[in-house]
Amino acid sequence: MSDHPIGSAKSGLRDFGKIWGQLFLVSVATRVAITFLVLPVLAWLLRLFMSTTGRGALRDEEILDFALSVPGAIAILLVGGFWIGAAFAEQAALMTVGFAAADGRRVGWFAALRFVASKWHAILPLGSQLLARTLLITAPFGLASWLVFSRFLSAHDINYYLQQRPPEFYWAGGLILILLGTLASILVHKVAGWLLSLPAVLFEDLRPAAAIKDSQAASRGHRKEIVGWLIAWLLAGTIASLAATWLIGSLGRASISLAGDSMRMIAFTIGSVGVLTLVVNALISILAAALFALVAVRVYRRYSGPGALPEHLADGDGIATRAGGRIQKKWIVGAGVAVILLAVAATWIILSRVKMEDEVLIIAHRGSAATAPENTLAAVRDAVVAGADFVEIDVQETADGEVVVFHDGDFMKTAGEPIKIWEAKRADLERIDIGSWFDTRFSSERTPTLKQVLEACKGRSKVNIELKYYGHDEDLEQKVIDIVEAQGMSDEVVVMSLKYDKVQKTKGKRPDWTYGLLTTVQLGDISSFEVDFLGVSAAGASRRFVRSAKSKGFDVYVWTVNDPFQMSSMISRGVDGIITDDPALARRTLEFRASLNPIERLLIGIGTEVGVFSLPDELPSGDDA
Repeated sequence: MSDHPIGSAKSGLRDFGKIWGQLFLVSVATRVAITFLVLPVLAWLLRLFMSTTGRGALRDEEILDFALSVPGAIAILLVGGFWIGAAFAEQAALMTVGFAAADGRRVGWFAALRFVASKWHAILPLGSQLLARTLLITAPFGLASWLVFSRFLSAHDINYYLQQRPPEFYWAGGLILILLGTLASILVHKVAGWLLSLPAVLFEDLRPAAAIKDSQAASRGHRKEIVGWLIAWLLAGTIASLAATWLIGSLGRASISLAGDSMRMIAFTIGSVGVLTLVVNALISILAAALFALVAVRVYRRYSGPGALPEHLADGDGIATRAGGRIQKKWIVGAGVAVILLAVAATWIILSRVKMEDEVLIIAHRGSAATAPENTLAAVRDAVVAGADFVEIDVQETADGEVVVFHDGDFMKTAGEPIKIWEAKRADLERIDIGSWFDTRFSSERTPTLKQVLEACKGRSKVNIELKYYGHDEDLEQKVIDIVEAQGMSDEVVVMSLKYDKVQKTKGKRPDWTYGLLTTVQLGDISSFEVDFLGVSAAGASRRFVRSAKSKGFDVYVWTVNDPFQMSSMISRGVDGIITDDPALARRTLEFRASLNPIERLLIGIGTEVGVFSLPDELPSGDDA
């Protein structure tokens, strides 16, 4: 047989045919243990370390600040290492079964788990050491990327670079891509060198540091072949998962027409497709994990080894005397019954949770930013005409203390002017054209004041005021309060910000107002936030997150959603508000959904989540909706 990972892969496939049952039981057992035992411990450890911050939950830049602190660094190494070690547990048990199979012996799944449990004192430190090495390799590239960013992309507001894309944007992007590509190449090479460290811990009883050193030495001269095998394994798993999902979705779409007009039958069809997708992808994941372990063991035995297993682990009979690859009828019947029961349960969940009525606010992001320049009176007027429930605006202070409506830190994106908003005075704002960048017909648009926007919205649309802080804050909160109350609009505004302390400061002044916190990612218990709603990115607004946030008393506003498919998906997940650049499109989406009968609403609400139904390519417009 060729001294090559491909030959090891063929051997691994033969091993799989003999012991697939034990491999399956090992994967299921370890994954259940990780879900119900390891994850709660990790959550507890994380809360323990986060208690040093005095906060129950962290967001966005707070997470980075925590990670760069001493408690945060320790948490990353311990919690991250613990997590990697837990992930190694499945691979270690699979490798144990596979190592015995390579010798023609049979190790039961429970015996393999017990053996791995006896090695926990080495497996967990191995995870922490590999994580530490990865972070040490990554750190210089992270620092270099930050220096590139600071050199090329820090002179002006980042939105200018993202939208206008001047030459320095491409220089920075190119250099960062080179750095990331180099880092990826180094990490892949290192992972190939570390591949044999886990079996060395298991089968040679080496300490983690010695196992890593031994693995690097054994793989030297073979890393190109190992890297090729790793890439092939990743591609095969990805393609198999995508193909299975597509095939099941196609079958589901074809089955919809056979369900007739029965809502229960349609729900059962959709539920079955969802369950089948989860089961098939879980099986593909287990198969991929098992094959990885089997091939890794064969590679280890070729390049390192020899290693050994305790004799008492193996059963009396060899695997050759057992029909390891024969699927017994009782297992087929049991699996079929389980899938049907899961489909029935999914059907009940679908029917109990699908919403027949849409209760969602349309929030115009910076006004109607899709039809007029953002944060201008033109955009505000368009949003009001489009029927927005709220007009969302950003407010800041100028050099002379006036509260104006503007998003960026400077005027480079909207006017090509480098002046900072907090360095500008009213006379400067009257001079700067912030509309022509969008369209020359908006050349008369100037930066509006908060008072002007409130006057344009009063009695027509409510206003969502986001407090912005770009290095200048004399007393923004009190000034906003004074302007709102002078307009008599206390009941027509809500206030939100990325800065939790500023939200709390404003709330301390006017506790009866409605407040929200903007966030991209969260870490910890969000119930510690003392706000009325959370503004989250569309990527973070999963069905689970929305359900969790609402169960804790928060409304959920999702940003920035600009296509009808995603709008409909978010509405079906139960969000309370859609923040969009195109409020007219959001209104048409709601009108389209309102025109559907209950069965069509079910298809829209649930089918989009499992890939068996979608919205039409174009929604009706205006009175045609």
